[in-house]
Amino acid sequence: MHVKLIVTDIDNTVFDWVTYYVRSFQVLLKEVESITGIPYVQLASESREVFTRHGSIEYPFLIQELPSVDAYYADDFDRMLMEAVDRGRKVFLKNAESMLVPYRGVRETLEEIRRRFPEVPIVALTDAPRYVAMWKLNKLGLLPYFSSVYGLADPRIPTCERNGRVKVDPEILLKHLQQSNFGFKGRIRILPDEYEKPGTRGLKTVLMDHSLDEDPADRGSVIWVGDNLRKDVGLGQRLGVRTAWAKYGVLSDPELYRLLHEFSPLANVHKNASFADGALDAPQPNHNLEEFSDLLKFLR
Repeated sequence: MHVKLIVTDIDNTVFDWVTYYVRSFQVLLKEVESITGIPYVQLASESREVFTRHGSIEYPFLIQELPSVDAYYADDFDRMLMEAVDRGRKVFLKNAESMLVPYRGVRETLEEIRRRFPEVPIVALTDAPRYVAMWKLNKLGLLPYFSSVYGLADPRIPTCERNGRVKVDPEILLKHLQQSNFGFKGRIRILPDEYEKPGTRGLKTVLMDHSLDEDPADRGSVIWVGDNLRKDVGLGQRLGVRTAWAKYGVLSDPELYRLLHEFSPLANVHKNASFADGALDAPQPNHNLEEFSDLLKFLR
């Protein structure tokens, strides 16, 4: 196909989000359990409630928002930040180091697209908070290949209801307040929460920003890549763009699915992990990708 714009999801499309996040979050909760003695199962249950309240499973200030952790430390915030929060954050990041890697062929494919089609923008569209999305792309070494990043609003800073104190270490707070762009020179768009997929308004905003929204022929020159048949492929079809299904991003490990259920709201399980959906009514893509590099077969 003649292509004018490539738009791609991030999680489970350019890297294995489920394995990275579930395994890293698991060690985080185990670390907090070892420090406080609060059972893992209780911490996981409370995490589900916090994620539900904040509308994101990647809410970065989770530990200090857990009721049992708050009760354990009472008003000794400095100790809580030094022990549970800091150590939990560090074990998460250490575990993530080995897992934050692109799927095979992603970097090489993006390089080839840039070389062969330098005029074609490559856009990242994600339901993750903008800062979290860019942090992941930067860690993956993929951020420079994108011309734009579209994500949801960054998380709210937690404060204590009793005295109004900010419950974040000053150094970490400064990083979030600075709204780091990680040296990115492209366009950054923060979308309202109601633009989250499978709604069409996020992708429609991308099309409008690139003047490809009005003419059906223009929409047909856009290729949208995602791992979820219903959420990604379905919305692409509703907008008349060509869709490429990242089949390799489908969750196949039942243990990861079980662990995700322990701490994730049910809606987030289906939002953040796609499954081999054999239902006859599942939207069918224009192109199936066995690996990301297959995308090159459909571009000219």
